[in-house]
Amino acid sequence: MTAPGLEKVETFRIVAFDFDAERNLARFRYAFDDTQEFCETVEFGGPPLGSPSPGLFRALRLVHLAAGVSYFKAAAPTRIVVETGPLSAAEEGFVRDLYDKGLREFAVANGLPVPLRFELAAEPAPGSARAETPEGALPGEWRDAPRPGIAVPIGGGKDSIVLVEALRAAVTAAEIPTFLVAVNKSPAMQRTAEVSGLPLAAIKRTIDPELLELNAAGALNGHVPITAIVSLIVVAAGYIYGYDTTFMALERSADEVTALIDDIAVNHQWSKSTECELSLRSVIRESVSSSIEYCSALRSCGELEIARWFAGLERYHAGFLSCNHAYRPGASYDTWCGHCPKCHFVFLVLAPFLDPGRLGAIFGRNLLDDPEQLEGFWDLCAAGRKPYECVGEQRESLLAFFFLLEDPRWRDAAVVVALRSELEAARDLVSVDLEGRTPVIESPSATRERVLRLIDQAVARDRRLGP
Repeated sequence: MTAPGLEKVETFRIVAFDFDAERNLARFRYAFDDTQEFCETVEFGGPPLGSPSPGLFRALRLVHLAAGVSYFKAAAPTRIVVETGPLSAAEEGFVRDLYDKGLREFAVANGLPVPLRFELAAEPAPGSARAETPEGALPGEWRDAPRPGIAVPIGGGKDSIVLVEALRAAVTAAEIPTFLVAVNKSPAMQRTAEVSGLPLAAIKRTIDPELLELNAAGALNGHVPITAIVSLIVVAAGYIYGYDTTFMALERSADEVTALIDDIAVNHQWSKSTECELSLRSVIRESVSSSIEYCSALRSCGELEIARWFAGLERYHAGFLSCNHAYRPGASYDTWCGHCPKCHFVFLVLAPFLDPGRLGAIFGRNLLDDPEQLEGFWDLCAAGRKPYECVGEQRESLLAFFFLLEDPRWRDAAVVVALRSELEAARDLVSVDLEGRTPVIESPSATRERVLRLIDQAVARDRRLGP
C-alpha cells in the first residue's frame, strides 16, 4: 500500500537548510516534486551560538544530505536532486551509498529493486543555503575546526558505556574536555550520563509531522541508516559545544551481512560498518574540516569481548537498555521487552559472564529458561536466519552458547538443553573463521588496553596535547 499520490512522485528534492543562531536551531527542507514539502529541525541545547562559523554550515550541509533518507523513502522516486550546490566526488559517493546501501533493507521489506535505482543530480536553486569553499583553498586545507575536545554519542547500551569508561581513563590525565552526546535523549541515556559523571549534551531531532502522517496513511516505510545521520549531527554539534573529535562505539559485528538478496549484500547495520565509518570520516575531512576526527575506538572488538568488559561495570547494570522496542516512536515503557532479537542477543552474550540471578534481575526474568524463547535464540545462530536487527555475528552467538553448554550455572537452562544437539552439529562453524584464526575472547584488561591505544593514537594525531 502507498499513500495516495506518492506513486506519482518523480523527484525527491534536497532543497535548503538554515541555522537560527539565537535558538541553536537548524532547519532542513525537502520536497517531492513541487507538491509536498517537509521541514525537519535539529535543536542544539546550550547558550545561543551568536555567530556560527562556516564550518558549522558545512557540517549541517552533510546532515541535510543524510537526513533526507527519512523523507525519500516515503515515495522512493527514481530521481534525487540536491539544490544546495555541487557535490564533490566524496560527497556524491557518500550520498549514493547512503541512499542505496543504507536503504537496502527498506527496499527488501517493500519489494523494491535491490539496489534501489535512482538518478542523482545537483542543481542549485535560487537562495538555497550553500557551503562554499574559501577562494584559493582546497577542502583538505580548511582548518575551521571546533575547539579541542572529545564527544561520545551514547545510546544507553553496553557498547557506548564500555567506551565511556575507557575514555575516562584515557583523558583524565590530559584534562581534555569530554562530553556525552544524546540525540533524542532517552531515560537510559540520562542514566548512563549520571553514572559516568560526565556532562551530557542533549540534541533534539524532530521529524516533520507531515511525514508521520504519510506513514500512517500507507507511505513506504522501513529501516534507515540512522547511525550515519546521528554521527553527522554529533559532528556538527562540535561547533556548538566545543569538541573536534567524535568517538563512536561501533564494533566489528556490524560488518557481517544480514542477508544476500540475489547475491547482493543487505546489511541492517551498514551505517555502523567499517565501510560507512571510513566514508563518513573521508567526507567530513574533505567537506567540513581536515582537523576533525571521527572514528570508532571499538572497531577491533567483538561483542563477547565487550560483554565481558561490561559485565564488570556493575554500577551501570541496573540502568542500561538496548531493547529497540523501547526506542521506537511512541514507545511508553523503559524496560527490556524480553522477546525481540536485541533482548535475546544481549542476554546471550552477557550470560557467560554473569550468573542467572544477576542477569535475570536486569531483564526481569531468565530468558534462557523460557522454552518459548527457543526460536528467537536459534535465529541468532542458524544460517540464513539472522534477524534484521543490531545483533552480533552468527559465530559469536554460537560461541556464547558453547560457553553455556560447559557452564554449570547455565547448561541446564531450558533453551540451552533444547538446542544442545543443533549446537553440537554447528561446532565446526566456530573452530575457524573466514581469516583462518580461532576466535579469542581476551580478558577485559587486554581488550581495554587495545582500546586505549586506539584512543591515544587518535588523540595524539591532533594538537590538543600541545601548547
